[in-house]
Amino acid sequence: MKEKESHHINWDLISNYLNGEMNTEDKLAFEKLIAINAEYAKIVTAVNKDLNCIHELNKIHQQFDVDKAWLEVKSKLKNQPEKATKFPFFARQNAKKILQIAAMLLITIGLGFASYRIYTDRLVPYQSISSEINESSTTITLPDASLVSLHGESKLIYEKSFSGKERRVQLIGEAYFEIAKNPEKPFIISVGNAEIKVLGTSFNVNALHKQIEVLVETGKVQFSNAKEPNRSLILEKGDFAILRENLLEKRTQNDENYLSWKTKLMVFKAMSLEQVAKVIDRTYQVQIEFSDTSIQNLPITTSFNQTPIEEVLENLCRPHKLRYQINGHRIIIEKKVE
Repeated sequence: MKEKESHHINWDLISNYLNGEMNTEDKLAFEKLIAINAEYAKIVTAVNKDLNCIHELNKIHQQFDVDKAWLEVKSKLKNQPEKATKFPFFARQNAKKILQIAAMLLITIGLGFASYRIYTDRLVPYQSISSEINESSTTITLPDASLVSLHGESKLIYEKSFSGKERRVQLIGEAYFEIAKNPEKPFIISVGNAEIKVLGTSFNVNALHKQIEVLVETGKVQFSNAKEPNRSLILEKGDFAILRENLLEKRTQNDENYLSWKTKLMVFKAMSLEQVAKVIDRTYQVQIEFSDTSIQNLPITTSFNQTPIEEVLENLCRPHKLRYQINGHRIIIEKKVE
């Protein structure tokens, strides 16, 4: 077996270089050596990378104070009942050493988890955040300061640093986006079989059903079928478009409550109680049921803005002599018993 030629490497030279202990002339000479000697170059790169990791771990290590921990343990031992002093002599003599070893083991475990987290962040550069089925809204601040509000039962996957030439995310469900402007780095959303490209704007994307809907509040976006990116629509403020299967088209959006889940503003104009219930379900992530189908067609004309759901239900039920019962996220509306 061939012996490794590590004895030819001048480790003191490498150490002085990495520690910044060389003068300008020596540093230039050593960098020339690195340029022509692949083994030196490989070692310097590897050691420098490890030093960076150690630097990060040292930051975490500074959070642990072994001496302070030992003093706290020692103080507690002094406050123990007298019978504790009946331990064998050798046990008393070695107690401090044993406890110090145990403390170091705990620190080592802590550093192990910390280093695992550091390496995991480097190897797995993506973050995934989900909103629960009964959450009306979950807001996320992305690395570029863009804001994303996730509707219930939705998920966003994004790169932790946006280090590439574009800011790309993947959406499952529905979300409202407020994108930080950066003309040099477009923001791209992959959702189902669609792709939405934007430089800076605010808009809603809904893929909760068998179609993908985009409503633009401000700015401009490009909405396309991912399979046919050349066939796209440019949407501006107020535009609404749908991609269903392979058909991409603009439509008119007349639903005043389309964004109520985000704004908590609901406007009802001569709507049936059944229609109103659907808006409330979407806004507050609840499920309204009726004990009697005859009350579903009762007319409702009113509005609510950032109103607690109990107050909303109370105002809807009172004029029609109804009552409601809340059981978790399930709400039953029924006639009052006279």
